[in-house]
Amino acid sequence: MGILDSIKRFLRNKSDEEIKDFEDILFKKYGINRYLYSTSEGLPIMGNFEKNDELSARIPETFKILSGIAYSNMYIVKSEDNTYLLLRVTPEVLLLAQLSKELSSREIMEVAELTKSNLGI
Repeated sequence: MGILDSIKRFLRNKSDEEIKDFEDILFKKYGINRYLYSTSEGLPIMGNFEKNDELSARIPETFKILSGIAYSNMYIVKSEDNTYLLLRVTPEVLLLAQLSKELSSREIMEVAELTKSNLGI
């Protein structure tokens, strides 16, 4: 069974309220406006970006490109109007998040741990 099937099975056992509580922490505590969890193969897990399917397919390639410049499990990418976090939560799960505030490395690691517990990974 793949990671996507495992996570989806885990999420089916979560109530809508538990998922909303998880999202509220991402939004309120960490300033994540929009997010997309993806598998390392580019399959969407969950998120609130438009066009999740297309965007999730690009996340692994973006990691590959950035890793060619400097290897890391986390990248902060700034555009003129927005700041994004690219985070390798596990080898199989990636996160793209649009941030409304700057996060410290400690806070980014907290997001990774929160994700692991809330996605059952």
